[in-house]
Amino acid sequence: MVGTFTAPGKGSLRADAVLQAPEDGVPVLFVEVDNHTEPAATVAAKIDRYRRFFQRKVKDHQGRDVELWSTVWEDSGRGGYPPLALVFTKDVGPEARFNRMKKVAELSRDCWRGRWHCPGAEFGLEEEKRDGWREYEGTVPVIATHLDQLRTKGPHGPVWWRFGRTTWQPLNDALTNTDTPAEYFARSDARRAAREAQYQREREETRREQEERLAAHWPCPSCGRSVDPDHTDADGYRPEPGGLCPLCERTRRELEAERSATQERTGIVARLRTRAAER
Repeated sequence: MVGTFTAPGKGSLRADAVLQAPEDGVPVLFVEVDNHTEPAATVAAKIDRYRRFFQRKVKDHQGRDVELWSTVWEDSGRGGYPPLALVFTKDVGPEARFNRMKKVAELSRDCWRGRWHCPGAEFGLEEEKRDGWREYEGTVPVIATHLDQLRTKGPHGPVWWRFGRTTWQPLNDALTNTDTPAEYFARSDARRAAREAQYQREREETRREQEERLAAHWPCPSCGRSVDPDHTDADGYRPEPGGLCPLCERTRRELEAERSATQERTGIVARLRTRAAER
């Protein structure tokens, strides 16, 4: 890519048209017309030439390196280089036409496809491992259409296919980047908010369940301790409503066992005395 805009060097880029519509958010749109006279690979190679042209740098008035195209046209602010529109003109039928578009897109993928970034790929949750954004810096947005579509629906109708997408879109939608960092961070913030909301719901549910369990407690009739109706002691004791706490129940059982043993001993002594008297 050599020469200047007014005196381009041999082999330099020569667009079929350069359109400007800043009122529509399109500071500049380069146009290539495809008459189906060249192989798809040749058309794809033109897209690479556009990318190399956009990469060319010159010195600005302060001696800084700037991209040559930015000294003539404004940046759209969408990210990436100025867009390129491919207008196919030959009437070969919708299927053959779209197959050619897809072939050109496949052969020029490195020029227009943004680099994928996935921060959670290694350590994130399952959804975060798949989510990320595309970095469009250094890429050429390519949109394609057919002349018949332009005639029928106009340039602002859903007649543009942005390379890498699945639907026909109006011009502004087709030129607007998707899978951007802003969209990713919005989704990330939404996931974080959803996790926090879930955590708060679980905390509230736990608190409510604890309050319900505490509400079912009663004071031990013996010592006044709070008695948990759901508690089962190691010996299998589970208090009945209004019953003793496990500690008092063990004490009661121990006292009961001691009284029974004392009564048993007393009975034995009494029987021995009776027998001795009978002799």
